[in-house]
Amino acid sequence: MDTIRIRRDPDWFPLLEGLRLTYHHTSTEFEEVETAEILFTDIRAFRDDCLAKAVLTRTRMGGSVTKEYEVRKSAREVFSASGVLGCARLEYPLPALPGKEWDTSPDRHRIASIDETIAVPAGKFRGCLRVNTYLAGGDAGSAIRYYAPGVGYVYEEVSGETAGARVSLVSIQLPKPH
Repeated sequence: MDTIRIRRDPDWFPLLEGLRLTYHHTSTEFEEVETAEILFTDIRAFRDDCLAKAVLTRTRMGGSVTKEYEVRKSAREVFSASGVLGCARLEYPLPALPGKEWDTSPDRHRIASIDETIAVPAGKFRGCLRVNTYLAGGDAGSAIRYYAPGVGYVYEEVSGETAGARVSLVSIQLPKPH
């Protein structure tokens, strides 16, 4: 008997109602470690598209600031209107295939792998998608970021000419089953 296997890509950026991800963020722009928590709410799905509200709470030096932004996932891409590093960006195009490249002027991005392993304070993740970014085409520095299956954004490191940053996932709170 023949077996047919249907390959479904792992969900490297799940949009789940109540998913809470907590990160430590360090930067050359401030001395303290910032805690950044993202809570996904108000998930709206239609056909191939999904839209979620992300509530980002930053805590540093005893003070907290909260802001909301949207995350959109379609058959063609995953796009965040903001995030821990504070910038809107195409997280990655879909389908996510190694070698796929895209430009967001002046930067160039490339899916380097879909089978990486990374250890962060929240755990060790296998089968991760890794994106390499070349700032100003590589002239101004580089960045790497990882997305874990079933979890999402877990790590990013930016090494620029004038600034650097690191974001590491420290805890995951999965939504309660209904």
